[in-house]
Amino acid sequence: MMLIVCRPRYLLALAALALAACGVAPTPTEVGSESQLDMAVRTFLADMESDYGALSLDDFAEMRSGESRTFLLDVRQEDEVEGRGHIEGALVVPLPELAKRTAQLPAFDIPILAYSGTGWRSTIAMTVLELMGWNDVYSLVDGGFNAWVERGYPVVKGLPAEAPALNTAEPDPALLAHMDQVLGSIPEGWGVITPKEINQALAEAPDLMLIDVRSEAEIASKGYIEGAKRLVIPIEQFLARRSEWPSDKGTAIVTYCGSGHRCTIAMTILWSYGYTNVRNLEGGLRAWLEAGYPIAPGT
Repeated sequence: MMLIVCRPRYLLALAALALAACGVAPTPTEVGSESQLDMAVRTFLADMESDYGALSLDDFAEMRSGESRTFLLDVRQEDEVEGRGHIEGALVVPLPELAKRTAQLPAFDIPILAYSGTGWRSTIAMTVLELMGWNDVYSLVDGGFNAWVERGYPVVKGLPAEAPALNTAEPDPALLAHMDQVLGSIPEGWGVITPKEINQALAEAPDLMLIDVRSEAEIASKGYIEGAKRLVIPIEQFLARRSEWPSDKGTAIVTYCGSGHRCTIAMTILWSYGYTNVRNLEGGLRAWLEAGYPIAPGT
C-alpha cells in the first residue's frame, strides 16, 4: 500500500494541520456496527496496565531473550531496514501494510514486540493490532530502533528473508478492512507535529483543539499547554467520555501527554473513528518544556 502524501512535512503549522483535504478516513459505520469498534477500543483500554504497553530498551531486550514465546515485529519502511538493518528474528511489515499481512502474524495470545525508528509508528501499530484482536502487544519506546543501535545491541544487516504465512489468527473481516483504510489514510509524517509547529498553530488557528490525555494528578503537578480550546480526558477514560469529543470530525486536533506515547494511542483511536485532522505532539509535554515554551500551572 502506498502512503497517502498530503503536504511537505515542515510547512507552516496551520497548513500541516489541514489534513481533511488529503482524504477522508472511514467512519465507524463502515465497520458493520459502531458498537463493534467500541467493543474493541473498550477492551484495549481496559486491559492496559500502568506502562500502557510501552517498553524501555532494557525491558524489550529482556522480553525478547526470555524463555516465553514472543514475536518481533518491525514496522519501518523497507528502505529504512535495508539501510540500517533489523533486529534478528523480526518480521518486517511497513505500518501501512499491517492490516494486509495479518496472515504472517502469530496467534492472538502470543506477545508481539513491535518497534520502529523512534517508537512512534510502533505505538500506532500496537494500537491497531489490539483493536484487530491481538491482546498482548507492546511498543519499544525509549528511542526505538535508533536507540537500540546507539546502545550497542546487535543488528542484522539488510532485510530479513520473506516470512511464510502462519494463518494462526483470524481478525474480524470488517474490523480488518476498517483498520486497513485507517492505516492507508495516515498523513505524511505519521501524524507528528513538533512543539514549534503547535506554538505557531495556536497563534494562527484559534479553533485548534488540544486534547490532554494525562491524569488530573499529572496536570496538577506538571501544568498544561494553554489553548483556545482545551479538552482533558485521561486515556483510561477516552472512550467512556466519547460524547465530549468534537462533533465535527474535521476539527483540527492535537493530542498530547507527558512523553508522547499515550497521546499516540489517542490519536490512533480518533483516526479509527473517522477524525481526519488529528496530529500528536512529538515528545509530549516534556518536549514542549525542553523547547522553552510556556505552560499554565495545574489546578
